[in-house]
Amino acid sequence: MIGSENSDLQPCFIITGATSGIGKAVASVLDGRSEKLILIARSAEKLSELSNMLAGNHEYLAIDLTNLDELSGVLKERKDKVKGFIHCAGSESVVPLRQVSYSKFDYLMRLHLYSFVEIMKHIESNKKNGEDYSTSVVAISSIASHSGGIGQTMYSASKSALESTVRVLTKELAGKKIRLNTILPGIVNTEMTERWRKKIGITDPEELNKLQLNGIAETSDIVALIWFLLSDDSKQICGTEIKIDGGGPVNKIF
Repeated sequence: MIGSENSDLQPCFIITGATSGIGKAVASVLDGRSEKLILIARSAEKLSELSNMLAGNHEYLAIDLTNLDELSGVLKERKDKVKGFIHCAGSESVVPLRQVSYSKFDYLMRLHLYSFVEIMKHIESNKKNGEDYSTSVVAISSIASHSGGIGQTMYSASKSALESTVRVLTKELAGKKIRLNTILPGIVNTEMTERWRKKIGITDPEELNKLQLNGIAETSDIVALIWFLLSDDSKQICGTEIKIDGGGPVNKIF
């Protein structure tokens, strides 16, 4: 029988970057909807704190996503019936050209792209042709992939690569009912945005509100779109990049 190997598995959602920002917010929402979650982050301590916040019986995996051998090894030992995958793990980067190095570049590519590919390989290998459940994948990119500011060469390139990968895998995996999309947030009220603010020299946090036409977004704004893309209401949306940037930047800082 097709799919019998996975028939007893509980459908789940995988979330990377689960202990902060958008990842933490989407984990909270899915937990509230009684979904089974596999939550991935680098810090075991922060994952423990997250487990105390969530009500469900979830799995918590402390993995450095830039360590691809570790990630691959953990995934090979697992059998998962993945209903959705939200790739939120990321790191800001503001580095002038003269300080760009291939080691720094490789770090961002591992975090933003290569780890995403490893998890997609896991999802695809665990799903047989003909299985009757759909899988929706949402990758968190950034408007910097199209309009990066000064010093965002590595960050913007890694996010652009993520979007290209999503477009190609959409075609490759459609036969297994795996649907992929990318969200491109603008400025969102997260810890990462706060680090970026300091790196570009904005001293007053309120100034961030002036950088987008509709002001800074909250994580709840992004999660609402994520949930829509995870649901069957968006079943005809695939291989698409969706901006959610408060009407766009009002200057050329990003």
